Amino acid sequence: MDTMVIGARLKKLETCLNRLRKYSHSSLGEYLMNEEIQSVVERQLQLAIQVCIDIANYIIARERLDIPEEEKNMFMILGRHGIIRNDLAERIRSMLSFRNILVYDYLEIDHSIVFRVLTEQLGDLEDYAGDVVAWLERKEQEYLTA
Repeated sequence: MDTMVIGARLKKLETCLNRLRKYSHSSLGEYLMNEEIQSVVERQLQLAIQVCIDIANYIIARERLDIPEEEKNMFMILGRHGIIRNDLAERIRSMLSFRNILVYDYLEIDHSIVFRVLTEQLGDLEDYAGDVVAWLERKEQEYLTA
């Protein structure tokens, strides 16, 4: 497995999270009144979630894991194989649906929901990165002891 591929994506995820954290202490009123902040937050959330999807796809392909019947199930596969925690897999899975709204239903975005994700769910993306890093470290340790 090329850890540089995952590492580059984890770096991009960290960049997105850093940009999002700038706005995560805003009030709902401030957020709703500022379309520029809304645009930045929506795009950074979309990118952050896409990075998680890309990492999941890469791991599934390289580890030859079960191919999900539906894209949203890829995180459940990672959970089933101990790559991420099962409870986190479920939370990240719901983010995929949220990302689809940002990408495809952009005319109907509920900004209060985006704000809620910004202020309450960034930790899930951070946890995802942490679980992937921990899994990579376990894989490296297995390789070194084999």
